[in-house]
Amino acid sequence: MNRWTRQSLTIVLAIAVLGIAGFAQTAPDADEIAPLARVLLIDETRTFASTMRVGALAGALRQGGVDLEVRLEPVPTSYVDPLAEASSPDASFDLILIVPIGIEDGSVGEVWLLHGSSLWASPGALESLAPLRGLLAAVFDGIAVPVGPGDDLWIACLASLYESQGWLR
Repeated sequence: MNRWTRQSLTIVLAIAVLGIAGFAQTAPDADEIAPLARVLLIDETRTFASTMRVGALAGALRQGGVDLEVRLEPVPTSYVDPLAEASSPDASFDLILIVPIGIEDGSVGEVWLLHGSSLWASPGALESLAPLRGLLAAVFDGIAVPVGPGDDLWIACLASLYESQGWLR
């Protein structure tokens, strides 16, 4: 490894550590995101910076008491079902978070929060997602905003599909 590459790697790692440390100070309290018992986090990204953001998100969710499963799903575009080839889980998830491949190049400016119809039926349940939306906004600040089934038809269709397949409650 030449000197320039070693110095660049050191600088990138230092910035990442400082970013994660700063992010940890803004993470919501455990009792704010704990009502989401089971969450599936799907990472479609392929860059180091995006992986660091997803890692920070996963760490904050676990610190918040969430039962988290993380899957790395290589897809050719952001509008391909990342779970198309996967078999249904043993237990359904309360929420599926998808970090789409397009956030690296700006072709997608959203992180997707998929939830089942039971969340729509519970009074105040959608408001309970506010701390999670805040967490996502902090992690992906300036790169992507969190959107759910009420915000985007593609996400609503994908959430409905996952609910019918047993991925979502």
